Amino acid sequence: MPAEMKNVLRLLPPKPYTDILVQRFLEDTNYNYYSIYPPTFSQEYAAWWSNRASGRPLTPEFTCLLVRVCACSAQYLDAAIRQKLESELGESVQSLSESYHHAAKQLSNTIAPGKGGLTQVQQLFLMAAWFKSESLFIESWHALSSSIHEAQELGMHKSSPKAGLSEFNLEMRRRVWCLLYVWDWQMALLLSRPLIINQSYYSFEPPNMQLEGIDDGTGPPSPVAYIAVQLALGEIIIKIPGAIGGTIDTTYAESTRADIENWLASLPPAYNLTNPDIQWDETYPYVPLHRRQLHAVGYMMMLLPFKRSLTECFDSHSSQTDRSLRERAVNVALQLMEVSRRLFDHVYPMNAKFHLVTFLIFDTAAFLSSAVIHDKDRSLPQRENVLQAIKLACSLMEKLAQITKTSAICYPILVKLAKSLALSSQKTVTNNDTDLVIPQLGTEQPNAPNDFGDFSLNDTISPGSIPSLGSAPGSEMFMPASLDFTVPGMETPPITGVGDFSNLDIGQFDQIWDWQNLDLTLLSSLPA
Repeated sequence: MPAEMKNVLRLLPPKPYTDILVQRFLEDTNYNYYSIYPPTFSQEYAAWWSNRASGRPLTPEFTCLLVRVCACSAQYLDAAIRQKLESELGESVQSLSESYHHAAKQLSNTIAPGKGGLTQVQQLFLMAAWFKSESLFIESWHALSSSIHEAQELGMHKSSPKAGLSEFNLEMRRRVWCLLYVWDWQMALLLSRPLIINQSYYSFEPPNMQLEGIDDGTGPPSPVAYIAVQLALGEIIIKIPGAIGGTIDTTYAESTRADIENWLASLPPAYNLTNPDIQWDETYPYVPLHRRQLHAVGYMMMLLPFKRSLTECFDSHSSQTDRSLRERAVNVALQLMEVSRRLFDHVYPMNAKFHLVTFLIFDTAAFLSSAVIHDKDRSLPQRENVLQAIKLACSLMEKLAQITKTSAICYPILVKLAKSLALSSQKTVTNNDTDLVIPQLGTEQPNAPNDFGDFSLNDTISPGSIPSLGSAPGSEMFMPASLDFTVPGMETPPITGVGDFSNLDIGQFDQIWDWQNLDLTLLSSLPA
């Protein structure tokens, strides 16, 4: 038996504990991307333990997949399971997850290219997913590349696969390749890197989603449906000049917004943006999770070409065209913050490591802060809602900071940026301004809409329209000078200029985020 296999078998906990991790993965973690088909995996898992007990050979590819499942599962455990495993195994779940990950990587290196089949593709993908949950985005991209190349060795990128495959195997290949394709364009966008998959060879068939026997138009959507519908979103994004390179011109902002709104409108009823069919939410918990993921990804893509409008100075010389773009940008950013809050509400605290949650809250709040800083003539549309959204983001990041290392790094930095808003407004505040107090988060103003407007009172969103809190009866105006981000036990030094931000360490987020995008040079002229 190879040393790598012996190491894996030594690290895996006794079967009762492995059962806990596997069950947790299949019932919850797997639905983040649905790369594993539970019935098949469960059968192979039982056979693996039987073979191990009887001393029969164990295949390295499935052993790798099993260890990857345990590593990923350990990243998303509730408090009770975490406490049980740590107290009885004598090691933190984070340490266990890292040990499983490294052991699987060593064993995976012993499998020759093209020899591990679909199982090898799946376990390499889970390696990418593990890295992503740890906010190791560059490492995740390289692992994704390995998974894609392994899939190409099997011909999964071709519309006419090798003969002799069963319909089940064909569907599983379609599902996994669809997942790899969606991850490819999203990671390329995130990291401003080229696509791994050559679009000239984009000829595969989408999954038919019939394995579960429920996606027939009368039942809940298949767990893989939310990945399949992102194929069309990818086609929209890839066609935008400069999108993959990370430099989308505002020229394409309105057309991109219209295309993505059409895409959102085309989602299945259970994932609809407005008045979704929620009859399956309790019985199939993945349905509300996928609904919120799709909305978050859609608005994240919609905001991309508008971001530049949030980082430009506006004064009496600004054109009406630029002002219209900024108004649309603010509207989309507030919608993105609302769908991000809903995703947070759904995954916190157990699945708080889901990278999209921290990134969207931090990124959106940072760009909204930039919009306030650059608002020289105080003409920023929905200014009150913008300030409330920034404070909401700080509140959510404070909770995330208790769970994830990346959030713990980003939270004080976001607070530092938010505190600078009061300074940015000191030069422009007039005697006509009403300096009122921001209400505490989580409270509802009398006769006023909750959060960002009427759409946050239920599980629907009205695209393109967010009522201003300032226009609602009984609502208050929120002025920058009244922002109070007092953080117990954390000192935030005074803002003295852009250098305070450009030199800040944001951990692994520096792989996908650049302070220069906010153009904070205005802070250099503010009083200390």
